[in-house]
Amino acid sequence: MKTIKVACGIILCFLFSDLDREGRSEDGPVMPGLFENSFDTSSPAVAPPWSMRPWMWEDDVNTSEAVWDLVDGCRDHDLPLGAILIDSPWSTRYNNFRFDEKRYPDPRKMIDSLHARDVRLVLWMTNFINTPDSLADTPGDEEDLYSVGKSKGYFVNDGAPIRWWKGNGAMIDYTNPAAVAWWHRIMDRTLSLGVDGWKMDGSAEMFVLTPRKTKRGTLTLRDYMDLYYRDTLHYSRTCQSDFVTMVRSVDIANTHTDQAHAPFDAAPLTWVGDQRHSWKDKGLDEAIRSYFRALALDYPSVSSDSGGYQTASKPQVGMPRLLYLRWAQWNAMTPLFLIGGHDEHRPWKFDPDFFQIFRQFMWLHQELVPFFYSQHVQASLREGKLMHPGPGKHEYLLGDSLLVGVMSNEEPRREMVFPDGEWLNYWDNRVAYHGGETVTVEVPENRSPIFVRLGSVIPLDVVNDAVGHGSQASKGWRTLDIYPAKQNSSAVLWDTQQFPPSAFRDRSFVNVIPLEDGVEIHLEDSPVRDTIFRVWQPRPPSQVRVNQTPLEKHESLATWEASQQSWSYDAADQRLWIRIAKSRDVRITIDHSK
Repeated sequence: MKTIKVACGIILCFLFSDLDREGRSEDGPVMPGLFENSFDTSSPAVAPPWSMRPWMWEDDVNTSEAVWDLVDGCRDHDLPLGAILIDSPWSTRYNNFRFDEKRYPDPRKMIDSLHARDVRLVLWMTNFINTPDSLADTPGDEEDLYSVGKSKGYFVNDGAPIRWWKGNGAMIDYTNPAAVAWWHRIMDRTLSLGVDGWKMDGSAEMFVLTPRKTKRGTLTLRDYMDLYYRDTLHYSRTCQSDFVTMVRSVDIANTHTDQAHAPFDAAPLTWVGDQRHSWKDKGLDEAIRSYFRALALDYPSVSSDSGGYQTASKPQVGMPRLLYLRWAQWNAMTPLFLIGGHDEHRPWKFDPDFFQIFRQFMWLHQELVPFFYSQHVQASLREGKLMHPGPGKHEYLLGDSLLVGVMSNEEPRREMVFPDGEWLNYWDNRVAYHGGETVTVEVPENRSPIFVRLGSVIPLDVVNDAVGHGSQASKGWRTLDIYPAKQNSSAVLWDTQQFPPSAFRDRSFVNVIPLEDGVEIHLEDSPVRDTIFRVWQPRPPSQVRVNQTPLEKHESLATWEASQQSWSYDAADQRLWIRIAKSRDVRITIDHSK
């Protein structure tokens, strides 16, 4: 195992409350720019575990009341929530990083209150400073950052404004050390409040429409985009080590190109956007095209706006129910489950059947966070992939364990092409498929095409019975969902309670070894954790031993859940349940001999 290189350690962040009219800090040192530091750009950036929980946002109201409506709605409807995204407008001018307190009174209190509810806050930003007369839909204030930046030579193309979707403005020159230091001090206005992430909109891509003049000379579009995405992530992580940026990977609909946007080392979470609420005509079809292009470019983590970002017709007719459901089922099986945009996205505002299905997939995504995170760290180490295309149309794999099909139309069935290996239907493990087969599978609206490969070990965080992977008694325990194969298999698991990850303390190794009449499971080098082993077994064992000591058997799962170390077998689900408190370096023997 290679030692992971961590470039995002906890470093003291110099925070400044304001800037003087000359753009200088009144009482602090200047933070260096990206080009004055040495960062590892050879490996994909890793997203922190919190950022892989579900996100919600809206883009019609943009007030603190709308934020708390989403947060309280999730609480009241028992939905998991990891982050709130506030899109533009939230500041008094675009990218002055000063909250508009008419929309968001007392932003520090709001952020602290969100954190007290275990919800993180992500804000929209770009690399543009607008001219004083170009306020677009922001309320504005008297500060004129554009004039300061232009007089100091802090913008590309000598500050000549260009038209972008929020008005007229100039781009920060990331090759100018003084410009970058000034820009960082402006960002500190928000970073000092404890914000957790940026949605970095794809504005740097407009650099190609300019003369591309910088302090360093004429840059390529690739060079400028790399500076934008890298500087923002790395500087923000000097202030908060588990900071995240949500960035563009591929955006065919808006940029008319299928080329990569953010560099891998500055792309912890990516999405493709902005699509319409429709199956075709730059809707789901465009999201799928951009998504699979991003996977072909080897982006480790890709997602999209569930249901689409914007309305497809005028007058507005609302979000098509099945479209939203299929899109959300797809995004639930990506590391970024992004729920929101224009028009109604709150799942509790739809019919009861819709809500129950949506709720199950939100909880499925939440349970899979340890799996997503482990695969993401492994991808960063170049020891596997988090996501990659499958053999069939609109199919992809998560690691080598899960095969997912995207439902791209209203039909309740689709064709699946199975990769090498033996596969089980994720929803009904009694149904098996063989590698190389092409099968038409039925997909009712309460399911999505998900299949698990024999030999997989999938770590889960289970706190209730919403998905059927446990119950409230699972809360606080690590659940390992194990599917033994006929040959040896193994997995590396990373502890979600620590970030950045350390190869010396935060990983576990699981080896699954078939026996003549049974299975052995080795859990090695693991942090001490209460662990539930949820093992697929088509027939009940005669005995289960831990380090050669027989475990107590419980006939009832209810009594098993109350134990600290025992096993039980559920014949209906073909599942062996093993419970071991404070497990570390254990060897489990599942014996089927009589």
